[in-house]
Amino acid sequence: MATKKHCLLIVDDEPNVCDSVHDLLRREYRVLKAHSAQEGYRLMQEEEVHIVMSDQRMPQITGVELLTRLKSRYPQAVRMLFTGFADLESVIAAINQGHVFQFIRKPWQPEELLDAVRLAADEYDRLETAAAEREKLLDEVESLKGRVSCLESMVDRLSDRSPSPGA
Repeated sequence: MATKKHCLLIVDDEPNVCDSVHDLLRREYRVLKAHSAQEGYRLMQEEEVHIVMSDQRMPQITGVELLTRLKSRYPQAVRMLFTGFADLESVIAAINQGHVFQFIRKPWQPEELLDAVRLAADEYDRLETAAAEREKLLDEVESLKGRVSCLESMVDRLSDRSPSPGA
């Protein structure tokens, strides 16, 4: 059985950047393209996206602002930010506000970008596995709570039936 491809959303107002990322990654990933933050947000609502790559400098909204909004609504998506203008404030904001997994500088080398996206896909899988394990543990805790409650009721009933000392 073939493994399901991770879905990558690339958000950049430059169509040629979206096209080049698509062409580079399409064999390994399902690549969606958005030419604006608004279009990217719409695609996030319509598709199951595992990795979001956004340009920092776009009209109307920065990549950090977009990724911060997406984090609150889609926390499971791994977020990546890229820009040709790597100023320290952007990097700090990306990490602190958008909880960005990785910051990539334009222009990138194809192998460098491919490696970064593979790491992001691995991180997505790790987070999904951890979430599933957490759910399983919470279910087990709830089951144990029910069993403890049942045992407490049995102990209460048994203590009500036993003769009191000195009787």
